[in-house]
Formats: sequence, C-alpha cells, structure tokens
Amino acid sequence: MATLGIVFMNTCAKMSSSAYGPVQMVFYRGVVALGLLVPYMLLTRPRSVFKPRRIGIHLVRAVIGNLGVALVFWAYALLPMADATALLFASPLFVTALSPLLLGETVDPGRWGAVIIGFAGIILITQPAPTLLANPAALVGLAAALCVALVDITLRKLGRTDDPLTTVFYFLLIGVSLTAPFTLGPGAFPSGHLGPWLVGIGIFAAIQQVAKTTALRLAEASLLAPYTNTAIIWATLSGWLLWEELPSLPVIAGTLVVIGSNLFIAWREPQRSATGTVDP
Repeated sequence: MATLGIVFMNTCAKMSSSAYGPVQMVFYRGVVALGLLVPYMLLTRPRSVFKPRRIGIHLVRAVIGNLGVALVFWAYALLPMADATALLFASPLFVTALSPLLLGETVDPGRWGAVIIGFAGIILITQPAPTLLANPAALVGLAAALCVALVDITLRKLGRTDDPLTTVFYFLLIGVSLTAPFTLGPGAFPSGHLGPWLVGIGIFAAIQQVAKTTALRLAEASLLAPYTNTAIIWATLSGWLLWEELPSLPVIAGTLVVIGSNLFIAWREPQRSATGTVDP
C-alpha cells in the first residue's frame, strides 16, 4: 500500500510540475495530508498522540524528509517516471552502506558486495558522461535516494518509542512550516485544472506515510525491500499511460541489477541473524 501510494503521489507531482515548484508541492502536500490525518487521529487516538517523546529526532527526520520529498518531486519533474523510480532504488543501498556509521551495525562482505554491484547498476541507469553536471537530473534523483535512506534510518529509532501517526503528524507539520514562507503570497493558492493533482499529492501522501511508518515499525527495513521493488511496475505503467514514456534498455538493465542487489541484501539479513552474527 505504501509503495503504490508513493507512485500515485509522485505521478500527481509530475503532473503538477508544469506550474508548481518542488517547495510549493511539499507545502500543499502537507496541508492536504494534515487535513485528512488530524481528524483521523482525533477520532482514533487519545490526545496524547500529539505529544512526541523524542522531539529532536522528529525535527531531524522532518527536515531531512521534507528535503528528500522536494528532491523526489524535482527528480520526477526532470526525468521519466521509470527512470526517476529506478534511481530511488538506490535508497536501500545507502541504508546498508550507512548503517555501520549511523546505527553501529556490522555489514558482512556479502552485503558490501551487493552494495557495490547495486551502485554499478546505478551507473547503468545514469550513464554518466562529462556533460552530466550540465543536466544534473540523475544527481537530483540520487540525492533524493540518500535523503530517503536517512529517513528510513531515523524511522527505525522513532518506531520504537512513538506512535506512527505521531511521527507522520510532525513530519507534515514541520514540512508545512518550513515551506510556507516560500509558498504563501500573491497568487499562491492553486487554481485551474492542476488543483485536483495538488490535492492528490496530499491524499496519497497521507496514505503512504501512515502505511510506510507502520510497516517500518513492525518489520526490519531489509525485510520490506522486496515489496518496494513493485514501484517500478506501477511507475512504468503510469509513465506509459500518461506520458507515453518507456524506459530504455540501459535503464531496464540497471534497474534489474539494483533490484537484484536489494533482494540479496534482504535475503542475507535473516541468514546472517540465523547464524548468530548479530549487530551490536
């Protein structure tokens, strides 16, 4: 559900990108999502759900996460749906590579090999050339993937202490507060045929945020990786139906390499735990 919601959200963002910038879309996303989330929280949770236990981590998660969302929207504005989605598959690779530094975990040689092979797949997708910096669309997508990885790492810490809805609420609230000064002003309110797409960003944001945060609370991120790979299917269909886009052969090949690396990492984690090698 989270993966499908993310693809629908990004589809709505790509449709809106002809008139709205990434920061504006982050603002409207948060406003609409909060309008749906707050009544649900009031009806289904005690008032204490609005009281965070670790506000510092919430703030860090919200700043990195909303920056990541803006970069994701920017990447989808610059790239075909399948290409941008394929680059975001680098996120689990970043999680594995950064876990020794940020979580104190041990990464065995097999998973390091999968990370290296996975980034080789990213090179196939981006096809770097001397002119890459002149059109940094691929770099925007990779920066977005890095931010998503950092958010997943912080969610593992927050999931042990705070209700998923608390986490999502402060993520959206801080995002709206940070982007409001750059959005509100003359002509700031959406109008015309793009209005429903902006609303769609917020609706699907609320769905995917609750689903993703709950999933990461219930299971290890590595075990959820196979489900996120279905995003390339929905993104390819969306790009084909709405923009007549189809991924090139290098993008398809690179995507398969990255997905294979992510699946190996997901498989290797329980194998490593079963042999008694446990992260400190």
